[in-house]
Amino acid sequence: MTQLNFSQFIHPRSQFPYVANVNGDEPMLDLYTMAGLILYTACANNNQNARENALEVSRASARNHQIDVKKLFERCKTGDRAAILEMITLMVPGLQTRVEA
Repeated sequence: MTQLNFSQFIHPRSQFPYVANVNGDEPMLDLYTMAGLILYTACANNNQNARENALEVSRASARNHQIDVKKLFERCKTGDRAAILEMITLMVPGLQTRVEA
């Protein structure tokens, strides 16, 4: 089994470790950091809830690009940096929709 570390899941657009405090609301990570954290939790810790969340929020974007998110997720679990970055990029729009709701 591949040993994964959190630094592999930091997207170049991530503002980690910065935490935003938007409009005086609760502090919040940027969406790229959030997506990376969810994906890391799913891949490195084999967390089923995080896995389902990652797959769910990435599906709409993946559908537009005809990408099989389950296969992409499996590549993420091996530490494939390109797959990790692609998965995070697919997750961000879904997370943004949830945050705005």
